[in-house]
Amino acid sequence: MPLYLKVVYLLFMFATLFVLSQLFFNKASSFSYSSPRTLKWNPVHLLIVSSWRSGSSFLGQIFNHHSDVFYLFEPGHPIWMKFQHKSSEQLHYPLRNLLHSLYNCDMSPLRQYLPNGGNNINELTFFAETRALCTPPACSTFIPSEGYDRLRCYHRCRDTSLDKMAETCRMYSHVVMKTVRILDLSVLFTLLEDPALDLRILHLVRDPRAVALSRTYFILDIEDHIVLKKEGNENITISRVMEKICRSQVHINNVAKAAQALQGRYMAIRYEDLALEPLKSINKIYRFASLHPTEDLEQWAYNITHQEQEEKNGVMTFSRESSKVVQRWRTSLGFDFVEEIQESCKEAMVLFGYFPAQSKSEQRNLTLDLVDKEWSID
Repeated sequence: MPLYLKVVYLLFMFATLFVLSQLFFNKASSFSYSSPRTLKWNPVHLLIVSSWRSGSSFLGQIFNHHSDVFYLFEPGHPIWMKFQHKSSEQLHYPLRNLLHSLYNCDMSPLRQYLPNGGNNINELTFFAETRALCTPPACSTFIPSEGYDRLRCYHRCRDTSLDKMAETCRMYSHVVMKTVRILDLSVLFTLLEDPALDLRILHLVRDPRAVALSRTYFILDIEDHIVLKKEGNENITISRVMEKICRSQVHINNVAKAAQALQGRYMAIRYEDLALEPLKSINKIYRFASLHPTEDLEQWAYNITHQEQEEKNGVMTFSRESSKVVQRWRTSLGFDFVEEIQESCKEAMVLFGYFPAQSKSEQRNLTLDLVDKEWSID
C-alpha cells in the first residue's frame, strides 16, 4: 500500500475512534444527568404552600412518588408543637430558618425541636410520608420489591439516624417540602435571594366552602389557637379561622405577583383542577418543577381520583372519585353557614375563581357550576 494511502487510512481510523468516544461520553453524561444521584449536587428546591384541608397531602404525594425527589411532609410541625403558646406570625421565622437548612440537607437544626433530641427519625411524626426514607439506602431493612408502604416503613425504618437522612437527601436532584404553616410569603425572601437555592413556590388553593366542610370533620385545636393568637383566640370558630386563612392565601398571591424575586418561580394551582384533570395538572406542575412524569405515576394519579376505595397502607389512605369530593360541600353544608364562609372569604373566592351560591337552591343545584372553568391566575 502506498504511503499516502496508509496515512489516509490511519487518519480515518483516528477520526472514527474520536467520534465513537464522543458519542459514548455524551451518552454516559446524559444518563448521569437524568439520574437522581448526580455527581454534582445542584438540586431544584420546591415548596408547596397551602392551608389545612386543601389537598396539599395529595399534591405532595405527586412529588413523593417521583424517583428524583426527596420529599418532606410538614417540616414545621415539630416547631408548632413545641411552641404552642406562640402565634403563627412569631413561628414564621424559626420555620423559615429550618427550611433553609433542610433545603441544604442539613438536618441538625431539627434536633432542637424534637422531643428526644432527634436521635432517630421516628421522632419526626410524619417521617413515614417520605418515600426516600422508606427505601434503601436510608432504610437497609427494606426490600426494594416490596414498594412504598407507610406502616411497614414506620416499623422497619424508625431507627434511621438524622445523619443518614441528610446523606440520603443529598442523593436526589429535587428537594420538595410542603407546609400549611406559611401565612406570609414575604418571610421567605431571604431564601429566594440565596444564590445557593433554586427555590420555587407552588401555591395550592381550594374552594373555602369545601375547606370549611373538611374542617368540621378534623380536630385542629392547636393549629387554630396558633393561627388566631394575634387576633385573640378566646372565641375560635371555623368562620374566624377561615377568614384568617383566606386572607393569608390572597396575601401570598399578591406578594408573589409583586415580588421581582418570584418572577417565573411562583405558580398557583387549584385543588379542583388537580382533582378533576390530574394528568393535565401533573404535566403542568412537573414542567414548573423541571421534572418528567412517569407512566406509573400518571396511572396512580388517575386511579386515586377516579375510584372510591380504601387503601390502608398505601400512599394515600383513601381513593375517592374526585367529581364527588369537589361537590360534597354543596349537599353537606347548611346554606346559612355557606353564606358565612362566602362573606368571610369573599376576596379569596373572587381571586381564585369560585362563584358564590346566591340561594339554597343554587347551592343544591349540581348542574350549576360554581367553579370558574376559565380561571387563570395571570
